[in-house]
Amino acid sequence: MSRRYLNLTPLPEALAAMRRAFPPSDHVETVPLCLAVGRVTAEPLYAEYSVPEVEIAKFDGYAVKSRDTPGAQDQRPLPLREYARINTGEILPPSFDAVVMVEDTWDDGGTPWIRKSAAPWQNVRHAGEDIRAGELALPKGHRIRPFDLGALATYGITRLAVRSVRIGIIPTGNDLVPLGVVPAPGQTIETNTLMAEAYLTRMGATCRRYEIVPDDPDLIRSALETALDANDLVILSAGSSAGSRDFSRDVVGALGEVIFHGIAVRPGKPVLLASVGGKPVLGMPGYPVAAQTILREVAGSLLAWWGLPALPEGELDVRLSRRLASDLGFDEFVPVSVGRVNGTCFATPHPRGGGIQMAVVRANGYIHIPAEREGIEAGEEVRVRLTVSPAEIARTLICVGVRDPTITELGNCLADAGYLLHCCKASTMGAVLALRAKTCHAASISLPETEAAWNDQVLRYLPGVDLLRVQVARTELGLASAGDLDAGNPASFRFINQPKGTAARVFLDAWLAREGIDAGIVTGYGHEVRTPAAVAAAVGNGFADAGVCPAAMAREAGLRFTPLGYETRYLLVRKELAADEGVASLVRAARSPEFEEHLRSRERCRAG
Repeated sequence: MSRRYLNLTPLPEALAAMRRAFPPSDHVETVPLCLAVGRVTAEPLYAEYSVPEVEIAKFDGYAVKSRDTPGAQDQRPLPLREYARINTGEILPPSFDAVVMVEDTWDDGGTPWIRKSAAPWQNVRHAGEDIRAGELALPKGHRIRPFDLGALATYGITRLAVRSVRIGIIPTGNDLVPLGVVPAPGQTIETNTLMAEAYLTRMGATCRRYEIVPDDPDLIRSALETALDANDLVILSAGSSAGSRDFSRDVVGALGEVIFHGIAVRPGKPVLLASVGGKPVLGMPGYPVAAQTILREVAGSLLAWWGLPALPEGELDVRLSRRLASDLGFDEFVPVSVGRVNGTCFATPHPRGGGIQMAVVRANGYIHIPAEREGIEAGEEVRVRLTVSPAEIARTLICVGVRDPTITELGNCLADAGYLLHCCKASTMGAVLALRAKTCHAASISLPETEAAWNDQVLRYLPGVDLLRVQVARTELGLASAGDLDAGNPASFRFINQPKGTAARVFLDAWLAREGIDAGIVTGYGHEVRTPAAVAAAVGNGFADAGVCPAAMAREAGLRFTPLGYETRYLLVRKELAADEGVASLVRAARSPEFEEHLRSRERCRAG
């Protein structure tokens, strides 16, 4: 029987307990140089011989005796009497102490002439100039980089000792299918171990992914024992929470000692750490973003404690674009997109949740809200841990608002101009307010085509602001239903609705008013879903009888469609930012015939 974790251990305490239980190991293995990139040196590396071993020429030219060259000038060139032709890298002949580049000479009847005297040891590389035999090439604890290979090979190092941490990663769950298999309804592609292997291998560990294990305590125990025999650390993916089929706690508890079960972190709360035979077993949450947090903050911390340094992570101090609330007592990690708007860097949060993978994919960093904070205020300075190169921030454009295929496809077009478009989801009102606060480059809004919409939802909040408005899409909305709707008997059918302020809600309210139907008596009027797709799905699945969605979605779901009006999507930019090269590129892309044709071709593909 699965047991509920009762106490959430604070993150610092959990990490301290982990370090106490699992002191650094001294496991070492020797690998050939060609396989050493990403591994961490277990001992210092010293040059086997000097480089260069003797004096050699830096350039093609002539080896000369510098004492024979004084007095050479443009007006009084001197012929070289004693010299030796020499090429780059060749040994300097005895008795010569300088090299004159061939470009600084000319040939007259087979005799080279010079216009400038040569200084002693000019254009000569001395023995040991790069490194001397026995000199330190790389220290202990250094992660080998690709460009280190050439130097180490040059210094005679062909094999090296590296720190060895072997990790076994076991996926568990009846709902999982392997990569390459199309999941049936209720199934999920197993990706957490793929992600874990990639991340931990980059830290310098050697990982092995095992086959998917069903939710069966005996099978999980057998797989765990097999992995423990071959590895220094075992990670169980999923099964560490408190569901009826979460068996990790019971299995590892029977084999060893549970150090903690549950830590005060979001996302990633249901994490398990145990000691089995003196080896750590880490139970990782099944939700992908929660798993990423545990890999980075717990597994990564253990590997760093064991001598595999954390991956380099750029940091940037920026302003938070809008307030973030957080519960006291929880360390929370929030994905954000960072962009420089009118000279100031702002971080705009993405949706939070352990299962929202695209929030992390769309982000270029994350912020840590400490457990002692209830949140962070808009405009407050925060430190962002970047997940991209800092250079990418300068070419990142932040668009806040309605995220739909037209905006994401616009990002594809913008990539050709060398810029990255980050779309941060918000309501139309949220987008307009972000534009007012000057925390984004552009706003993506959706408005019903009504007389009052532009004035009520945009201009009233941006008085006196000069705006560039680019229409990027126009969508027909209407009532989707499985059958005929009897407007004379509104109590006979159930609605599914969208939030107040959306075009769907505006058109539904207008239709109810025209039909003389009181919204208060409509079943399901207060039942809201966030997306048009959710409306079509609810009606198509029989959860509701009717709701407002786009015509294309109604057709795809095989539903009856009653037109109500059109919704237009705009890209809004403050004119004062239009001179910015990136913003100008965004506007040009949105107005370009290529973008319009791209959208038309995608629409034809969907229709086909």
